Amino acid sequence: ALGCISRGQTYHFELVADESGAGVSRVALDARLPIANAILTTENHAQAVARQDEKGKDAARVAVEMAQLLARIP
Repeated sequence: ALGCISRGQTYHFELVADESGAGVSRVALDARLPIANAILTTENHAQAVARQDEKGKDAARVAVEMAQLLARIP
């Protein structure tokens, strides 16, 4: 799951961040699929740009590793 939530001038940053994380977890559990959460939470656009490549790579690596582990489970 890829995305970015940047803090704005309203209160709902925390709500959106919390619910997106919970939603990714719920889908993974319900579907019994490995879903890596690569939704960035940043203060601004510069932080998002600085973190996007590494976070995306980490999420892809985790998703592949989890899929490989699940394939080995009978």
